[in-house]
Amino acid sequence: MPVHAPDFPPQFKWINARHNISLANFKGHPILLDFWTYCCINCVHILHDLKKIEEEFCPKGLVVLGVHCAKFSHEKDYDNIKDACHRLNIQHPVIVDEEMQLWKKFAVRSWPTFILIDSDGMIAFSTSGENKYEILKEQIINLLQNKTLPEIKLCEWENIEDKLNFRYPTKAVATKINNLVHYFVSDTYNNRIVQLNSEGKFVSSFGEGILLSPQGCCVWKSELIVCDSEHHRLIAFDLEGKPQRKYRVIAGKGDKGVFESRSEYVAKLAPLNSPTDVCVWGNDLAITCAGSHQIVLFIAKDESILHIAGSGREDIVDGPASFAALAQPSGITAISDTVLAFTDSETSSIRLVVKNWNESGKTMIVSLVGEGLFDFGFCDGLGAEARLQHPLSCAWSPASNNLYIVDSYNNALRIYSVDKDYLGTVHLTEKLNEPSGISWFDGKLIISDTNCHRIIVIDEAKVTQKESIDSLDVIPIESIYSGPFGHISDVPKYMLTQNIV
Repeated sequence: MPVHAPDFPPQFKWINARHNISLANFKGHPILLDFWTYCCINCVHILHDLKKIEEEFCPKGLVVLGVHCAKFSHEKDYDNIKDACHRLNIQHPVIVDEEMQLWKKFAVRSWPTFILIDSDGMIAFSTSGENKYEILKEQIINLLQNKTLPEIKLCEWENIEDKLNFRYPTKAVATKINNLVHYFVSDTYNNRIVQLNSEGKFVSSFGEGILLSPQGCCVWKSELIVCDSEHHRLIAFDLEGKPQRKYRVIAGKGDKGVFESRSEYVAKLAPLNSPTDVCVWGNDLAITCAGSHQIVLFIAKDESILHIAGSGREDIVDGPASFAALAQPSGITAISDTVLAFTDSETSSIRLVVKNWNESGKTMIVSLVGEGLFDFGFCDGLGAEARLQHPLSCAWSPASNNLYIVDSYNNALRIYSVDKDYLGTVHLTEKLNEPSGISWFDGKLIISDTNCHRIIVIDEAKVTQKESIDSLDVIPIESIYSGPFGHISDVPKYMLTQNIV
């Protein structure tokens, strides 16, 4: 028996809407609700399909509305959700379901969930998960059949056009070119890499028209390796070319997938699934695939991709790496030629990939901090007691043998001592706002302070430890780079194909 859709509480806050919205406003129009939360990679994946539906059916009278239902406490904050909607370029109104009241009223059980409401206000269809475009299209066509409806335009904002500043940067790395330090920044919203000199002044930008939501990056030999996240591939750019520079696709076929245990692919045919970070590991490259909850290895000698960790199931389960469960691994760094550290964001954990465990020859996953998918907080202490909230990146310091973590949803920089098995907090003179990247270079910590649209640099030598690791002085920021930068302009589109090798 059809059920009448419950209406939106009038006191709830809206994003990208001029005023509070009621279902009654759209009487006679079918409505598509998207229940989501911005930490969820599956929710991000479906936005592409949702945009196609909006473009095809909103002119015919369909109304699309988002319902944001937070998993983490940080995601309940209105301003944080608004930033996420801007960052993800969401072009429909979103209601903030802070205490998951609508989630419960509509009997939603997982992220993302779609619910279709017919023109009489009755719930007509619901489905959960990714890859639902075809079935939603079919249902929407049925609801619109024999109807001639006007388009209802609800979008309040336009795309952000800010080419002279960073917009939601997610990772920055440094290297020396001709003995001078240069920074390379994943300017994620602007779909490009920005190169700065040692003083933070603009040198060049590149990748526009090639990259879509670039995230993690690292310097490898004479190239900058970039996670082309929403194209599901890895791109290598020549470090020194300007204004144009050569680039090549080194891995990823452009379609997301899941790796079978210990499977191996020709690199350009590998089903990379939302690669979010990459690091040099010995002679090869380790890559986190947040979308499939896995870690893979680019083998340089034969240009192949080898699955090394994660069964594809989202959870926190240690043990033999191929069968262990990961949960949206997001940041990765090499501790040695046999040990990787990574942040598993959905379980708010720090975990290791260890080769040749106890000389057995096995590769194992070991958790240092974190317990479960819904266990998070902000607490210093021994690994078993400490808590983080959705950490997105980590960096190993070979100078101090400490692991630094950007604790993204706690807006904090954390420090983990492997020797002491202790997680502490580095107190800074500047407040962070959802930082998502960190790297170490030549004694400097380079942090992408994402929602502040800036890169900050810290001298690690000033992170002085006293009797206990969490008894730290307030650390000054050495440099802040945010723009505006002169001479940033789009690359002429006709020149883009001339660079590929």
